[in-house]
Amino acid sequence: MNDFDDLVRQFLAAEKTAHVRPRWRSKGHPDFAESKMAVGVPESRVVGTVVMIAHKVRLPAKYSWSLLFRGKRILALDVNPSRSHKNLLRKGSVDCTHWQRWPTMDAEEDRREQNFTHWCLDFWKAANIVTTFAVLSPPRGVQLRLIVNEDFDRR
Repeated sequence: MNDFDDLVRQFLAAEKTAHVRPRWRSKGHPDFAESKMAVGVPESRVVGTVVMIAHKVRLPAKYSWSLLFRGKRILALDVNPSRSHKNLLRKGSVDCTHWQRWPTMDAEEDRREQNFTHWCLDFWKAANIVTTFAVLSPPRGVQLRLIVNEDFDRR
């Protein structure tokens, strides 16, 4: 195992804390919201970042959590992804909710149906993160309907 793999293993095993509630912001595309949160190992200078992304209008709801360490995605949860994930080491692909863990990042299916809060709590548990607050659900948008112009249809 190389040094970085060792650091990742230690970081994942260590209890991490977050003290500032993340705020949802519009991402580059108006249908998405993103929230970031710094997490750290107490009494250490070791830090990471949790990135949460939510699709505002898609049903079923689409969410993603990523734990980044030194810029690398080391733990991820994708709920109701829009594309399948092709595994590199395990044969096949996964097209449902899945977890990805360092070092392989191959998708592991999770067929449970839960709301945002329960997925968030499961991610905190898997990432060994303790918060002093509850994370607010992402903002929801409104799907725009196509307006039919009856005069146009008669032509």
